[in-house]
Amino acid sequence: MEADPQGCPEFRAATFLYREDGPGAPPEAVILSANALVDHRNPAATEFTPLSGSAATRAGLWALTLRMPQDWEASYRITSSPAGLPVPWRTAADRRTVRIAANAGGRDSRNPHVGAAMDGTPTSVLRLPGAPAAPWLAAPTPGHTGPVPRLQELWVPDTLAGRMRKVWLYAPPATGGSVQGLPLVLLHDGQVWARYQNLQATLDSAIRCGALPPVCVALIDSADVETRSRELSGPVGTVDFLGRDLLPVLRGRLPVSPRAEDTVVSGASYGGLAALWQVARYPDLIGKALAQSPSLWRYDLAAYLMPVKDRVRIRMQAGRYESTVHEPAAHLAQVLGEAGADVGFRSITGGHDWAWWSPWLIRGLAEVLEDGN
Repeated sequence: MEADPQGCPEFRAATFLYREDGPGAPPEAVILSANALVDHRNPAATEFTPLSGSAATRAGLWALTLRMPQDWEASYRITSSPAGLPVPWRTAADRRTVRIAANAGGRDSRNPHVGAAMDGTPTSVLRLPGAPAAPWLAAPTPGHTGPVPRLQELWVPDTLAGRMRKVWLYAPPATGGSVQGLPLVLLHDGQVWARYQNLQATLDSAIRCGALPPVCVALIDSADVETRSRELSGPVGTVDFLGRDLLPVLRGRLPVSPRAEDTVVSGASYGGLAALWQVARYPDLIGKALAQSPSLWRYDLAAYLMPVKDRVRIRMQAGRYESTVHEPAAHLAQVLGEAGADVGFRSITGGHDWAWWSPWLIRGLAEVLEDGN
């Protein structure tokens, strides 16, 4: 990382290096798949260039320099295309195929900072110097299988879907006495947070250092991709399960407050959308929402949230490189705010990305829980 070549203190020049693996012909092309930065109309903008000069040539070095805001946070992979074959991200015809092809590689082996994608596969993580420090953030555990430490596993019947749902329960580190009336956080995509993002260790650390007040957290498993798309992406399904089935069980088992204003629902992407639907439909039970990158391209929620605007607190976060999410979230916050709602929106320099969802979850929860109101 270097100073901005244009002299702007708010930007940095970030240079990525790739080294060819072993003897043989050099790759046909190499691309950086940093979250949301690959432009399907111009993938060459994030392709590496072979370095010239005898030493660089012998080492098989390629480089790519990006001029980025100094607070950029991103996960990334590096993908090479074999020599003599068509380059898949150049020949693909649509946005999705281009990005899948560019993202087919692996993590940066020389970067010690490892993250995890939603399916648990490892990624590399980059945070430029202007990104807020997160000393309480635990290292992710990509590919983790088996029991999850520090969490209690619970199966709860979903009466509408007619099946059992898995939920993990988190309780804060022991405080030396009987604690009651704690805030309760309901968190979607719990299997990702628990298994791969190591949220339980992050919560322990954040609570101990005072970055977050003591809370209990229920991490709701969203099962497989098909089930998640069906049950987490709209106003029913998981939203009804939380309001009708899960919340009474949790309030009977955990030392949490029964008040709606002490209950927060949160999630990212479809989970962020579900969090907003939750307070729109069940404001008497759940009074606060932290929506990260909510998929508002599916619905215009202003009409549904307006009737409850005086009864709920809403915080939204979105990455500046996810335009189909960022712009609708900023607009929704503006519309609700002008109507007098307790709403806030924060723009993050990133994409649709667990690399920033993890640290900003803690900051967002601290904000939405502030003053206990």
